Amino acid sequence: MRGFTMDLFGIPPPDGPDADLARRIAETLAADARFRRQPVAVQVQNGVAILTGRVESPDVHDALLAEVRQVPGLHDLCDALLITDGETRLREARQFGELAARLATSPSQGTRRGSPAAVTARVVMLAVTAAIVLIEVAGWIAALFGVGVLAWAADVLLRRRKR
Repeated sequence: MRGFTMDLFGIPPPDGPDADLARRIAETLAADARFRRQPVAVQVQNGVAILTGRVESPDVHDALLAEVRQVPGLHDLCDALLITDGETRLREARQFGELAARLATSPSQGTRRGSPAAVTARVVMLAVTAAIVLIEVAGWIAALFGVGVLAWAADVLLRRRKR
């Protein structure tokens, strides 16, 4: 009755029938180029696979489920995947950008436009927006680099503030 969770690019799973099934499902998904860039997590418990994460289109969703259903040893499949097409991502990024721009151009009462807090907030908003665009355009590796740059920038700003 022990369950097991495994990401496609995560730590190798422990032994057991659920772990073997999760490994076979992950290998099946990793072998197909259509599914490699989809952030999908596989959890198996008592022969039932639970798929969570996001896929980029209804076509990829249907193809992914069809591939997983063909894996030997699978008793049942629970689909908890979200379909996020490009239009949805673009709309979310646009809404975030509009909010960030509105906040950057109209500071809250009691905050001077050029105050260090206002400047820091603008820089952080622009950096987060850039990170979202970077993830969409260049992928997760570039995003990790971007997060590192953001952490460095935050460190510099905090050290400057303490002086």
